[in-house]
Amino acid sequence: MNKYIILSIFIGVIFTEAYTQENISNETIRSAQRNVCAINIMNAATGKTIALGCGVVFSSKVKDRNEYFIATAFHIVKNLAANESRQATITVFDNNGNVYIAEGITTKHVFWSNLSMDAALLVLPRDLKPGGNLPDDYEFPGLANLKLIGEPDWGEDIYLFGYRWINESAFIDILKKGILSVGTTDLPGYEGHLVYLIDNMANKGMSGGLAFDGRGVGIGIISSYVYETDNEFLNSDDLTVCLPLTMYFNVLGSVIINKPELINEIIGE
Repeated sequence: MNKYIILSIFIGVIFTEAYTQENISNETIRSAQRNVCAINIMNAATGKTIALGCGVVFSSKVKDRNEYFIATAFHIVKNLAANESRQATITVFDNNGNVYIAEGITTKHVFWSNLSMDAALLVLPRDLKPGGNLPDDYEFPGLANLKLIGEPDWGEDIYLFGYRWINESAFIDILKKGILSVGTTDLPGYEGHLVYLIDNMANKGMSGGLAFDGRGVGIGIISSYVYETDNEFLNSDDLTVCLPLTMYFNVLGSVIINKPELINEIIGE
């Protein structure tokens, strides 16, 4: 089993700006942490890591059975989705903050993706393994998963949570604060798709992480970064592009309603 080290989870959150926590509670931050998983994409033959990132966990019933899903950025899982020789290991958290590992995630688990939106949805297998020793009488409380989503207001404070990977098996928490600068469907590279621009940079490794407001309501998935100069958009560290979570939920709802057998086939039922 691959061991993953979370250096600051539930101990302290790294603020890379001098922001106070007057407008957000520690419990809200803690809840956001637990909702975000860590994704490691590997070459199955060599074990070499080829991509690292994050995802947001949420649950839904499929034919009266609760299943867990991950919303993430497509660029994190594109190598997994395109090649059967790739596998992913995903680190998730239960509602008590304990670590669980989902191993052997393959291309079949990516049941929906959209390159132009940089968006993907995965379904988790049921055979999760504890990432550490748990008491013999421990009762699994279910995975921590995002329960509240919404649409942000222009100028609203938005928090960005994800991971900075130190190496292939260790990562630390990163929390940043910005405001919603604009929601637009005209951003080059995402034309025709609504994205939110947050006026603070997310760090490398935070892609697929969670954007949420001061009440803990999820509003988006971290996708990329842009800035504007001479009427051209280039990669930079100025604005963070976030994909609306409502879009992911709408897509998942459509799949569950119209193709529930697809999910059941993937997870072996």
